[in-house]
Amino acid sequence: MVTEYLHSFILHMNVVIRRVSANNNLSLSQYFALSNIPTSGISMTELSRIVGIDKSTLTRNINILLQSDLVEKRKSDFDKRGYTVFLSSNGDDLINTLHDEIEIIINQFIETVSSDSKQDFINMLETINWKASCYINEL
Repeated sequence: MVTEYLHSFILHMNVVIRRVSANNNLSLSQYFALSNIPTSGISMTELSRIVGIDKSTLTRNINILLQSDLVEKRKSDFDKRGYTVFLSSNGDDLINTLHDEIEIIINQFIETVSSDSKQDFINMLETINWKASCYINEL
């Protein structure tokens, strides 16, 4: 039962994120790459692992984001064969815009839910995300 609801929720959220991304000239894959680049930067290998796509697909997406001046790519200080990716100021602005747009849509979904239930939902998402992150880090 949980699997069915979670599956449906993920599909719905992917549609929302895909539409918001497309309205801002990004693919869903590019959105996920962009939204998972921390301020301090991230290696291409780590970003590939986090977003769950192979390195060649990630490289194609990062190259498109580079051409759009949304990211910067620099040789890694730790691995001379690798690269570290950073958000450009344009990328940071865009990801903030995307998150704001997605937040507005999600708030429309839960506007009729009591504030206690909203907080419970947020707490559960936080716990589940933490557990999922731990699980993925063990893979």
